[in-house]
Amino acid sequence: MDRSKHNDIVRRASAMADKASFVADDFAQALFPKTEVIFNDRMRSNAQQYLRSVVEQIEKRICTIVTGDLGVSHDLLLGIAQRGNGQSFAMLEQSGLLKTSEIVRHLFVKTQQSELAARLLQKISQEDLESTLTRHLDHADPAVAKAAMGLLVAQSKTTGATGEIAASLADLSPEIAYAFAWPITAALVRRSGFSGPQLQQATERLLAAHDESAGVARKAERLAQLLDQSGGENISVPHPMRDGLTLFIARLARQSGLTSDQIVAFTAEPDMARLVVVMRAADFPVQEALSIFAALDGGDHILTGATYGETDRDRCQTLVTRWASPEAFQNAERLLSDDFPGSPGK
Repeated sequence: MDRSKHNDIVRRASAMADKASFVADDFAQALFPKTEVIFNDRMRSNAQQYLRSVVEQIEKRICTIVTGDLGVSHDLLLGIAQRGNGQSFAMLEQSGLLKTSEIVRHLFVKTQQSELAARLLQKISQEDLESTLTRHLDHADPAVAKAAMGLLVAQSKTTGATGEIAASLADLSPEIAYAFAWPITAALVRRSGFSGPQLQQATERLLAAHDESAGVARKAERLAQLLDQSGGENISVPHPMRDGLTLFIARLARQSGLTSDQIVAFTAEPDMARLVVVMRAADFPVQEALSIFAALDGGDHILTGATYGETDRDRCQTLVTRWASPEAFQNAERLLSDDFPGSPGK
């Protein structure tokens, strides 16, 4: 065995020794998950792909600003700016800095949305899905046509190969962009050895210029709003095979008072129970609800007309109203509830 391989084994062994105490934690999490949500291999692969893409895009943008706008001459930073040969991902992945609750939640929603898109393509062609938006380009209201074009353009930037996920920085909220940008900056400082203030200044410029209004979610929300205001046939029940996935999510979120992220998350839960509650609260006709469920389901689950029809609508409306409350309020309410196992007297 040559010395380089020997040194590599020693390095890896030392690194594993530092992490050995976490092996049992990882195994316990796999054995005893806290929810019944299932994450398949495609979702795990897409999550890693998306995470790496976001880190590399932000890293490249920071280096472009620092070497271009701020005039820093540094070989490693210039190489990242010109060729995008990322340096930060491995360091951030190993450090755990990409495991913050904000980043992981964002990652879960994006991954689940990609999973839903893959499911839809098993039931409707890509051409037919695209036509769900292109038909709005001839809308009588120019504002609707313009919004539809904006959504089409935004979606084109995040469309990967079938079953894969693509990343666009415009789809990051300011909070998520912030959560990514500063750890990446710290990693760049460490990797490059460049300790001047320009890297931090570049990150500040990146965050100041960040515009999520160009992202898919905001474009879909705008189109959903205009379609509702325009009236006519567009007031029909939202449906992923009539609206396309992104517009369907935006319309349902708008109609229910929930966020698009919540709607996506509900589709990952067992039997999509909370999605069914949302549809029942909105009084979707039985056949529409069953069709939506079938379009989004990734397994052999079946929602029957009897089950849907017998679900109490008043209770569903109460639940949806509660879920629409600020998350901090919901969390506090659970902790203060007499029914919560950790409450005093329990």
